Parts: sequence; structure tokens; C-alpha cells
Amino acid sequence: MRKSGVLVTGASGFIGRAVVRHLGALGCHVIAVSRGRSSAAPISGAAREVRAGDLSAPDSVLRDAMRGVNVVVHAAGYAHRAAPDHTSLIAANVTAAARVAEIAASCGVRRLVLISSAAVHGKSALGVITEIAPIASDDAYAVSKFEGEMVVRATLVGAKTNLAIVRPCAVVGPGCAGNIPRLARLIMRVPILPFGAICNLRSFIAIDDLAALIAHVALSERSPEVLLAAHRTPISTPDLIRTLAHGLERKVFLVPIPVSWLGAAAKCSGHGRQWQSFSGSFRADVGLARHALGFDARTPVLDALIATAKCLR
Repeated sequence: MRKSGVLVTGASGFIGRAVVRHLGALGCHVIAVSRGRSSAAPISGAAREVRAGDLSAPDSVLRDAMRGVNVVVHAAGYAHRAAPDHTSLIAANVTAAARVAEIAASCGVRRLVLISSAAVHGKSALGVITEIAPIASDDAYAVSKFEGEMVVRATLVGAKTNLAIVRPCAVVGPGCAGNIPRLARLIMRVPILPFGAICNLRSFIAIDDLAALIAHVALSERSPEVLLAAHRTPISTPDLIRTLAHGLERKVFLVPIPVSWLGAAAKCSGHGRQWQSFSGSFRADVGLARHALGFDARTPVLDALIATAKCLR
């Protein structure tokens, strides 16, 4: 692993900030690119901050910032269900990714690390997911992330810039967004929940471990083109709920209502897909990261969930 100048897009976001902090601690010269205002809080670990505005816009200042950079980590984009509309989702996750790849190639960047999502493999799976598992994107977000992967691959054909794609499973830690804080709020409001009969296993990764893996991919001489990011030990949804309740210092009682009943109710109310990701299994095989990079996620998922919950009390 060698240290180098690294540019990180989306540097003010949940993943981007962790990546900048981790790379800075390794001694890298990090250029932190964000869309935010100049009054935003400083980004820890950044040697230089650049406010680039809309990365999908032709007049982006990204080209000047990228000159002389060895590695680009593209962490910018809309997270799951965060985009206000489909057009914005495509602009952020597809068009911007293509533009970053185009500029990286023209500037002679050695490697582009694209942060995608394990959601491209679907919300649940019967077996264990690997990097070569079929693509089964089943919502607009997952489709946009895979389209971003494809357009970046196409853009870099013939270029000297090497592509590495990291597909994280659900990322947890203080400050995470999405289903975890929503579930925590539900636990705080309702002490009796009907999820005791769910029997599943889902993969997660702590934010600091994800940042460490991304740094490995960015700085290693060689890296696989696609890597799943997860802790090797998955957890069940009931254990997820109990752990959050423990971190929230709340008591929760899980009633074993048949999963088929809950699934039917979710489908009738238009929440069938959300129920699938909540109650189904999604287990990621992280052997490739271990064998190719010597990387193992160190933070137990339950510990990361407790830390997350404590920040939500």
C-alpha cells in the first residue's frame, strides 16, 4: 500500500467524511470535494477543501482540483430514497459519475474508486451474495447505482485510469441515515412490535470499517474491480431491533406474529418492497476483500448499532 494524493467527492456526506478522515490519518494529501456552502463545518483530515457545486454540470470546477491527483474516490450521490425525484437521482448517481470518470481519465488519474451499493443485487437473496452474483436491482435507487457503474466502465474504456467498484451493504454508525434511525424512532414510540417471528440474516458494515476498506482499495497497487463491503457476521432483524433498543435504553417486546401475515399487510399497504428488505435475508461473502487485500471488518455490527442508537437517544 502506498500513500498518495487522493481526491474524494461527496466529502461532506456520511461516507465521504469518514473516508477523508481515514485517508488523512494515513498521511495522504486529501482534497475534499463537496457541494456544500463555504460556511459548512471543516472536513477532518482534508488538506484542501473544494466546493464544486453540481458535479453533473459542464462548468464543474472539478478538473482544476483533480490535476496531479493519483486516486479519486467518488462517494458523491444520492443515498437510498433521498432523491427528490427520478431526474435528480439519475443526475447525481449516473451523470455525475460519468463526468467524474471522464475528468479522471483526462487528468491521468491512476485509479477511480466508485462507491456503489450492494442493493444492485436486490433487497433479499436465498443464498450468499458474491461479487459475481446476478444483478437484480429492484428499485430506482439500485437501478441508478448500477447504471452509474456501467457508464463509468464505458467512460474508462481505453483510458489508463483503473476502476475499482465498492458495493457496501447497509452502513451503520453514528450519523447514518435511512432505515436505522427510522427503526430507532419506532422503538422509542412503540415498545411492543410484531417482528418476533422473523428468521433472517442480513449483512451490515460499520462506517469506520467501510472507510478503511475504501482506503485499502484506493492505495493498494492492485485491487479487484468489484468488492462487496460487509462484516463477515450477518445479524437477524430481531437482533437488530433488540440491539438498537439496548443502545436507546428502551425495553422492547417482540411478538411472534407470522411473517406471512405481516408480508401480506405490507403488500396491501404498498410497502411490499420495504418489507422484503426488512424481513428477507441478504448475506454477503466478503472473502474476496480478505484474500485480495488482507482486509477484514473489525467492528462488530452489534457494537456499531449500539453506538448509532446512543446518538439517537
